[in-house]
Amino acid sequence: MTTHVKILLHAMFKEIAGQREILQEVKPKYTLRDTLDALAKKYGKEFESIIDTKTGQVSLDTLVMVNGKSIREPDFQLKGNDVVMITVPVGGG
Repeated sequence: MTTHVKILLHAMFKEIAGQREILQEVKPKYTLRDTLDALAKKYGKEFESIIDTKTGQVSLDTLVMVNGKSIREPDFQLKGNDVVMITVPVGGG
């Protein structure tokens, strides 16, 4: 049986991809980095910048959540039926 993660895109990521929701097949030991790399390959520059090349972590300019929990570690292991949300953080003042 094939398992998938649901990727929810908001803000500019939704605009770039032209859709709000993507289902992505996952294999054993599939990581958040694998998902982000696949999105960058398909959609380009803005998705490539999600991982900060200096720190190796998810950029502070992007909010990535897995099942409602903020994740900065790209090697976080995903499993079937996880929900990954990608957006920009909202600040108040």
